[in-house]
Amino acid sequence: MNCPNSTEKPVVGGTNTSIFDLSSAEGVNESERLLARLCRKSFLSLWAHANLHTSQDMRYGKGSAKEFADVLVVFGNDVIIFSDKHIEFQVKRSIEIAWSRWFKRAISESAKQLYGAISWLRRFPDRIFLDAACTRPLPVAMPSQDVACYHLVAVTRGSRDACLTQFPSSFGTLQIDTSLEGHHHEQWPFTIGVLDRSKHFVHVFDEFSLEVVLDEMDTITDFVQYLNARESFLSPADVSVRATGEEQLVAAYISNGSESKHPFLPDAIGPRKPDLIVFDDSHYPMLIRRPEYQEKRRQDRRSGVWDELIERFISLGDPSLIHQGFEQANHETEKALRIMAAESRFRRHLLTDALGEMLAAAMDQPGRRRARLFTTLEQPDLVYIFLVTPKLVSEDFDEYRKHRVALLHAYCRVAKLRLPQADTFVALGIDHPARDYQQSSEDVIVFTCHEYTPEEKAEAEYFQRETGILDNGLTMKEGFATDFPEITVGQPRRNSDNGNRAKELRREKKRKAKLAQADRRRNNR
Repeated sequence: MNCPNSTEKPVVGGTNTSIFDLSSAEGVNESERLLARLCRKSFLSLWAHANLHTSQDMRYGKGSAKEFADVLVVFGNDVIIFSDKHIEFQVKRSIEIAWSRWFKRAISESAKQLYGAISWLRRFPDRIFLDAACTRPLPVAMPSQDVACYHLVAVTRGSRDACLTQFPSSFGTLQIDTSLEGHHHEQWPFTIGVLDRSKHFVHVFDEFSLEVVLDEMDTITDFVQYLNARESFLSPADVSVRATGEEQLVAAYISNGSESKHPFLPDAIGPRKPDLIVFDDSHYPMLIRRPEYQEKRRQDRRSGVWDELIERFISLGDPSLIHQGFEQANHETEKALRIMAAESRFRRHLLTDALGEMLAAAMDQPGRRRARLFTTLEQPDLVYIFLVTPKLVSEDFDEYRKHRVALLHAYCRVAKLRLPQADTFVALGIDHPARDYQQSSEDVIVFTCHEYTPEEKAEAEYFQRETGILDNGLTMKEGFATDFPEITVGQPRRNSDNGNRAKELRREKKRKAKLAQADRRRNNR
């Protein structure tokens, strides 16, 4: 059993300490600061780190640290290394000389830095630090070499105005021609192919195309899927791909669907790719004018609620709010949050809708506990549980929080009974929307279980009998979310003596003790 991480909005005059050691580094210049902001917006602050250092030139804690990368993203098995260079384009020189010099300084040097960074990570993954003193390791673990997936991204700035002069009808982005490789780039101004097919693939984005890509693929899952598809599409030597800019590739990818056999090409193309593929400058303008695209963007903005919820747990999570009997190590908390952050933007639409509908239904019933389960046929092994429960008049806020955490554990155990095919349950406890107090808080736990032992199953059945959790049947609704309106808080469930409050509180106390005892037994195994 992995247990809760809690957040609470700080009160005036109070203090709050995050459970994670997050770097406040923003970059040494405006270009790097912009890159750091974009990455933290898309990948969130727990997994995106700016201005890192290595202990390469340090011995016994002395010496000077070496700068590692402008931004490093570590998310599970995926590691993205960003190099950012803003090089002024020498417009007073001939275009051939200016381009050759700019390419060497902006792109070739970035690639060299990225190759060095990936080499260091492969050899010394535990020698990357947030600070120049090399005393603060990353707040997340680097993946082992046998499972790590590396992605190299060179961000180049400074060429757009000159490119717009050269191609007035374009967006000013670098063009793409994969027939170019190595030093041949220097003969074709403002055009990028494959830097070196004998080495790890490097994605090259300029200032405009990077913002387009991160604006459209603004979750870690969507971005990594795009990088993988892009590398597979552009790297083969037997196919030439030409595009008037990265934004045209983005439009083709969105229009044709990331799940198709050739994500950048229509299904009608057949199983075999042509030898030459050309994207003109019409794809992106046509895409952004389509009504269905504009509706997608509207839903994207609304689903930002999911991003904000994760970021609150990252930045406001307070270790002092972990309740006795439900302790959880930081790496387990990171795992729980990573499950939430791994959701694609489309899945975040569905999750936000399910959460919003449950809160709206709870608003109409201020005195009732309400829960909703969310799962899909495409991913039946993962179940989300959303729970709101009112605070009893007799409870102080701390007692209410402990009660809610205990309920989350009970819901996870009973949900495993009802949905045995699932093995991961992420449960979110949220204040009732009709609350009459000022505090605001959330709790999250993750429960993982492949199969119950007879003893664990008996415990879960006991919790269900005692609490009545999830006993009114599972009815799959649109989005495969299941809603469970629960009994009014404070009312006895069955065979009670006219709602005697003392009896109800005693029953609740025993149930909490049983939950804590079961968790201790599980953790001691």
